[in-house]
Amino acid sequence: MGLYKICEHKGRLRDRCEHAWWGSFRGIRLSLAKWANREIHTKAEAHAVLDEVRTAIRSRTFDPRGRAPREVTPMTFRELSEIYRERHAVAKGLSLAKTIDWRLKPLLERFGDWAIADIKTADVEDFIGDLRKPRTMYGQAEPRSLTPASVNRTIELLRHMLNWAVGREYIDRTPFRRGTETLIKRLREDNRRRRRISEDEEVRLVAAAPPHFRCMMIAAFDAGVRRGEMLALRFADIDWNHWLMTLRGETTKSKRTRIVPITTQRLRAVLEWLRLDIEGNRKSNETLVFSNEIGEPLPHFHDTWVRTVLRAHGITPKWSARHNYKGLSPECKAAYRKIDLRWHDIRHEYASRLVEKNVPLAQVRDLLGHASITTTERYDNQRLENLQIAASKLERGMTFEPPAPAPPGGPTPSSGDRQSKAARTKFQDSFKYEVVPPRSSAVRETPAVEPNELENLNLAEWLGGRDSNPDNVVQSHVSYR
Repeated sequence: MGLYKICEHKGRLRDRCEHAWWGSFRGIRLSLAKWANREIHTKAEAHAVLDEVRTAIRSRTFDPRGRAPREVTPMTFRELSEIYRERHAVAKGLSLAKTIDWRLKPLLERFGDWAIADIKTADVEDFIGDLRKPRTMYGQAEPRSLTPASVNRTIELLRHMLNWAVGREYIDRTPFRRGTETLIKRLREDNRRRRRISEDEEVRLVAAAPPHFRCMMIAAFDAGVRRGEMLALRFADIDWNHWLMTLRGETTKSKRTRIVPITTQRLRAVLEWLRLDIEGNRKSNETLVFSNEIGEPLPHFHDTWVRTVLRAHGITPKWSARHNYKGLSPECKAAYRKIDLRWHDIRHEYASRLVEKNVPLAQVRDLLGHASITTTERYDNQRLENLQIAASKLERGMTFEPPAPAPPGGPTPSSGDRQSKAARTKFQDSFKYEVVPPRSSAVRETPAVEPNELENLNLAEWLGGRDSNPDNVVQSHVSYR
């Protein structure tokens, strides 16, 4: 096989990726970096080390342990986290780099000074158990438990970090797998959002928002773009002739460029208004679309959203003097949690309204920029009244009341029992019954059965008959059509 890497990259991407170089000669396969006891950065260095391996094998001086082994200090999880942040999250420009510090906080508190080779499966399972215990968080008076989704996000980060360490040959295996067997599985999540925004609530939200934030809200309702995609949009990305919005790949979550049509009159009016600066002139093409009158980005997004939601529901925002007026009062925070409305719910509402307008789910997927239609299905939240209307289509105005069994030797059935039997007979007559012949070349005739005789039918005698053949297979004695 010669020189190769154990990764999914091809061609030049394989030569430039960070995975380790391996070599193979006369049935001997080994990691060139481990054998040479040094890091290998280029393909030329890997070729040189492989030539040394071939020379040693041919001269029968090859030692699979490598050259004089050097003293290696076990890598701790804290050291791995620093390398992971700089060479993976930051170097690749991932959105994870913005939040990795607080995502790593619980992992560093638990495994910070541990050697990564000492982290075992039982240690991870114990860590999951501790995460699920109630605790006081974010200054709350009462202890709260993390949701399964929050626990899964923390464990998935740990899983990816250790798998990344295996790829860079810091460790030989992870505690999450043994061969093809998965040792630690994700917790079952029930976190599907079903929050819908009515038209009346939408009108109140738009009316309560400041002018520039109102423009962002209209773009979210009418185009379904994400917050990060919206804040990175420039006027050069808008086709004013065909009314198309191009979301560049470096600004989207999937890293793929997609085009979103601008179809509503109010969104077109918003974009035309945002295009003018404070003096009434058009802004340059490189200016951000959602910016103030002088082209600066809009600050304090989250605080503005919380205040808008509170005002839209008739609550005046009040500030907490204890935090120097930098945060809302506890009463306002409790009211906001009770309203339970998030910015991303507008994107869900956009998808749900398209589905209610009979737009195919595949087209909704492309408009939202999802890679899988399974993700799009989670965005489709049907209203309860629509589900009730759909289920009510089964109603045909028919009732069924089974008669009460008469005691042995008791009186004759009353008029009410006769009416119940008549209703049951009418219900049975609404179906058509037919006899399905058995799968056999020798087909026997089966006596017909009236619907009102089913309760007195001896099934075994009716199926078998006097000339029943044990080799015949009865598929079904009654089928509905």
